Amino acid sequence: MKASPSSLSNMPDIDDLKCLIGEEKLETPSTFSFPFTPYGIQHDFMSELYSAIEGKKLGIFESPTGTGKTLSIICGAVRWLLDHENRELRQLKLALESLAMKNEETINDDDDDWITGQAKLVEQQHKVFEISKMLKSLEEFNDNIEKIKKEQELKKKKVKSLVTKTLNQKNDIEIEKDKDFFDEESEFLLEDYDQLSSVDDFEEISDEKVQYEGVKIYFCSRTHSQLSQFVAELKKSPYSTSRIIPLASRQNYCINKTVKSLKNVTLMNERCLEMGKNKPSQKPTKVSSVGSIIKKKKSETLCKCIYNNKDKIQSLAEEVTTELRDMEELVNRGDQISACPYYASRESIKYAQIITLPYNTLLHKSTREASGIRLEGNVFIIDEAHNLLDTIGHIHSSQINGQQLTHSYSQLIQYKNKFELRFSANNLLHLNQLIYVIGKLINMLGGTPGVSHAETSKIKVESKVYTLENFVHQAEIDHLNMFTLVDFFKRSKIGQKIRGYSEKYMPSVSLQPIKPKLSSLQTFLKEIENKKNNKGKELKKDENQHTEQQVTDIISNNPLTPVMAFIESLTNCCEDGRIISTTQSLVGKGVFKFLLLNPAVHFKEIIDKARSVIVSGGTMEPISEFKDQLFNFNGNNSDRIVHFSCGHVVPPDHILPLIVCSGPTGKQLDFSYQERTSIKMLNEIGSLLENICRIVPAGIVCFFPSYDYEELVYQHLEKNKVINRLSERKKVFREPKLTNQVDEVLKNYSLAITKTSTTNSKVTGALLFSVIGGKLSEGLNFSDDLGRCVIVIGLPYPNIKSLELQQKMNYLNSHMGQGTGQQHYENLCMKAVNQSIGRSVRHQRDYAAVLLLDHRYQRDNVRNALPKWLQPSLQVHSKFGSSFAQLNKYHNLACPCALLS
Repeated sequence: MKASPSSLSNMPDIDDLKCLIGEEKLETPSTFSFPFTPYGIQHDFMSELYSAIEGKKLGIFESPTGTGKTLSIICGAVRWLLDHENRELRQLKLALESLAMKNEETINDDDDDWITGQAKLVEQQHKVFEISKMLKSLEEFNDNIEKIKKEQELKKKKVKSLVTKTLNQKNDIEIEKDKDFFDEESEFLLEDYDQLSSVDDFEEISDEKVQYEGVKIYFCSRTHSQLSQFVAELKKSPYSTSRIIPLASRQNYCINKTVKSLKNVTLMNERCLEMGKNKPSQKPTKVSSVGSIIKKKKSETLCKCIYNNKDKIQSLAEEVTTELRDMEELVNRGDQISACPYYASRESIKYAQIITLPYNTLLHKSTREASGIRLEGNVFIIDEAHNLLDTIGHIHSSQINGQQLTHSYSQLIQYKNKFELRFSANNLLHLNQLIYVIGKLINMLGGTPGVSHAETSKIKVESKVYTLENFVHQAEIDHLNMFTLVDFFKRSKIGQKIRGYSEKYMPSVSLQPIKPKLSSLQTFLKEIENKKNNKGKELKKDENQHTEQQVTDIISNNPLTPVMAFIESLTNCCEDGRIISTTQSLVGKGVFKFLLLNPAVHFKEIIDKARSVIVSGGTMEPISEFKDQLFNFNGNNSDRIVHFSCGHVVPPDHILPLIVCSGPTGKQLDFSYQERTSIKMLNEIGSLLENICRIVPAGIVCFFPSYDYEELVYQHLEKNKVINRLSERKKVFREPKLTNQVDEVLKNYSLAITKTSTTNSKVTGALLFSVIGGKLSEGLNFSDDLGRCVIVIGLPYPNIKSLELQQKMNYLNSHMGQGTGQQHYENLCMKAVNQSIGRSVRHQRDYAAVLLLDHRYQRDNVRNALPKWLQPSLQVHSKFGSSFAQLNKYHNLACPCALLS
């Protein structure tokens, strides 16, 4: 049983005893430990970060990529944590000394009568007891850490022989024990909903209660690779002995081959929990044709995961405490000693000072609680936070289609018919309610419950927007409690039960209309007719097969999970979201989408309970989004918000940002939606690229507003032989749409640049066509020769006619003032542009040109939204000639010897 977050510490909160201890404020240090002498902006960053955490602030920290932001975060935040730990110990000892003196004064006080004096003395002794208990817990914790360190040093000398022995035994045991995991039909019965306790059945390694944990720093980022980079930077810092734990999902940590083979994280979670319970399970149960039980056979124990060994997990947890490891290193070590890295990481949280984790684990409440993350009094640093609002919205939005609804309905009906006589009355009631709700949702899409998703919709093709209140009323489900249905789904494990039952008895479900059965003679005649019609012909592949399959659809056996995610979204506050309903000609193509309009509602608990929340990034503009829509949406936190922004370590003359308003032919560059597909604009792009490729050395990255526009431009340039001419100067590459192809393209792009730099070929480098907001516009570095010039074509404004965007803009206008919606629209565009710009100039000795191609960039509102570090060097050129001359002059001077002299 998992302890609730509030029970993880039995100690009184030190804040509750400030009246006794007094609050000692930590002064911001004048110097910080750093791997080298820090730049001024790095020192300022650390100072402001230290001060923000000490002051319990909500910080917005902006430091351009290449300025050593990660090291600054580490050295500023960890310094504060160590100072705070010393302060905590110091304050407790001082409080005891102070109370001892007060006790003496009370005993010797002749002014009070005996009864009053004894009452004071009892009260003070109680305070002494409470503080002594806190001090003892803290000292025991520190002693335990030291004990673990000494034990691990001794273990290192003996571990090699044990590892070898374990590896030899491991595989045979796994093969034997992982067989025959699933039981027969009784395992598919629902958990008895009315007998479940109110506490969720989460997993937990140890039932021991943690007496002391201390303040922790949680460092969050988008990807595990970024978190691994953080660990690598920590290893190089003066704080490499810090106790750091990387948190991740089972998908990242599982080393059990059987569970890992499931791939899907939901399935892996379910299987792991089942194996961890090790509880008796019924053998095949004999039932009558109507489903009543005839004979129940004796129970047997499900197999237990060999890696879920308490002693080994504890041992691995202690190892991680004393030796800094990233996620991959923890997995390798767990595999070596046959201990589960997933459970070890969670067991070691109580020892940790720093915990790394991906965004989703923190931002999604149920995931956060399942991971044992405590918000109270801790520090949360969210890096690469420029898209934090969008990320929160994405995590808490949901979408389902008619095919998922009809499939879920079909599965639930078949499941109910199979086991109806074996359900408790309460389970049957809630199951019927769930079937009813899904049936009503099918009706909303123009379908009939129990009929194929290929049914023609009874409602015309259209899109509608509903408030949550109007939606449940229109669907005729407003009399049911959605909270109860969500709770029933989670605690009865109905999704897991149906999935298991479907995999065993319904491996594929046909939802196409059933064709009339033909007689034997009719079948024979039909075959002859088909052979005659197809004689001498080859079957032609339908190029539009994806629009309407002609064969029986085989669809997932787990559609109930996204359906329940949508139903759970109906439990949000009515004002915070909207439902967009889109009906199509076929029921299965219809879509319901829940759109979260107020991300702050899901971030509020973190802000309210955490000591300090810091969001950081290379480009955090517009800052107003974080202030108004995240930190201070209800107007209660304005005094807690601090903002820090620093310049770039790259000297101003190392970067050349140019706004180019006209092309080589004098045509004004206008890549608005109405103009960008014109032949004149497409020709201007070709002419521009040819000119730029002649003078810019090494690598050029050209960003387009969308994949569709990149495709259009490339086809036009190829048709007009421009690609051939460009290839004489630069080898041309294109951003792939598939993620698994990105690394290969980047590798070849880099090799092409390296190869041309060492030969006397006419080819001087490479040109990479990329997409703003695509796979190459965030998180990747085009430093040095990989990006001597970044070109941004147009402004990537989103589709203003989008229902989702219109609802968001209307919501902001009504809740935050007129004009806020338009500002949000502008921000969506400029945030994407800024991320693309930030791919170049990654360190102090780097240099690059940035060309912004569109006359609209010269507008004040657009220029002001560009990165602050870029603006002092920004030049506006109304004519292409002057910009080309400036670019040519820059690259003639911008050689390493000139720049570094």
